[in-house]
Amino acid sequence: ILESMGCELIYFSPLRDKQLPDGIEGMIFGGGYPELYAQQLSETRSMLMSVRAALEKEIPCLAECGGFMYLQERLEGSDGKIYDMAGALFGKSYKTEKLRRFGYIILSKGTVFGHNVGNITAHEFHYYESEECGHAFTAKKPMSTRGWECMISTDTILAGYPHIHYMGNPQVAEAF
Repeated sequence: ILESMGCELIYFSPLRDKQLPDGIEGMIFGGGYPELYAQQLSETRSMLMSVRAALEKEIPCLAECGGFMYLQERLEGSDGKIYDMAGALFGKSYKTEKLRRFGYIILSKGTVFGHNVGNITAHEFHYYESEECGHAFTAKKPMSTRGWECMISTDTILAGYPHIHYMGNPQVAEAF
């Protein structure tokens, strides 16, 4: 969807690269399992500094689940040790004993990069929790009364545990 809107995607690896690619105008940190690579991610100091510097320059950033965990101050690795991460967002992500949230959700009452885009369809699946999951959106389970606050949203960052379905609301990609 981003490419169809004119974006050129440039791939990089927080594990293998020393810094972000030159000239980027946005960053996407998708899901994954950073807890499996927490020590290596923490040791890639130049990349962590590059990410923080880009965010300080207000380069737009989407970060979902594992990407959200990577942007926080600390992360509990799968080995049970605590590792420093990018430090761009407050908090620590830590392992819980059970699946925290699973399934489809509708995100409402929030803004994306300063734009009101309406409801956003998303999905969550994680065993980790965070000291600060955000309060920018209300997540609701369809066909249920369950709901909770989530996501950090600023004029330049949209981050949280939900994986957003961009075709479910293309305005999210447009705002990015």
